[in-house]
Amino acid sequence: MNFQDLFFILMLISFLLLSIIKAIYWKHARLLYMGVVAQRYSNQYLREENAFIYRLDMITFLLMIINFVLIAVKIETPKSFNTVFIIFIVLIFYYIFKQIIITLLGQLFKQKDLAKLTAFFSLLFDKTFGFVITPFVIISHFFIFDVSNIILIMVLVMFILFFLLKLFWFFKLGRSSFGISSFYIFLYLCIIEISPVLLLTKVFFY
Repeated sequence: MNFQDLFFILMLISFLLLSIIKAIYWKHARLLYMGVVAQRYSNQYLREENAFIYRLDMITFLLMIINFVLIAVKIETPKSFNTVFIIFIVLIFYYIFKQIIITLLGQLFKQKDLAKLTAFFSLLFDKTFGFVITPFVIISHFFIFDVSNIILIMVLVMFILFFLLKLFWFFKLGRSSFGISSFYIFLYLCIIEISPVLLLTKVFFY
């Protein structure tokens, strides 16, 4: 098996997950993804806590990870299959670690509701970004011409927009809904959200 075969298998899995979302979960998935533009969709989604929603969360998370891996290997060509596997594991570990840190902070400061919303919105924007870039991932790997550089620039622009939107929502929710000081919001964003992005940027581009 070569890299192209591996990427093709990952793409098939991505298509399968998209098909499952569209066929079974689309009503709720739409609420999830629309949450990046209007909080009322997120509130409605969060009220639907059941096994059905948990399965959707797992499917959208896996779709996000696979698409991020496929983009990552376009930025930095892997030297072995182990490299692809390491990228996959590092991404999963990062998100699990972030969820644990947010939960611990919520328990430490007795703000469990805030921690729950923070964890949800932190992952929401990444999941939506992972969903939106699916056609760009496909084109970057299987287009008849090499358009990788153009696609990567477009994905980078979308990533910056989603990231800025995430920062805006964190400030808005923290200030208006919970009355949190801008300093603490900024501190959280620097440590939990911005620092990992800068670290990954350094790894991939330097």
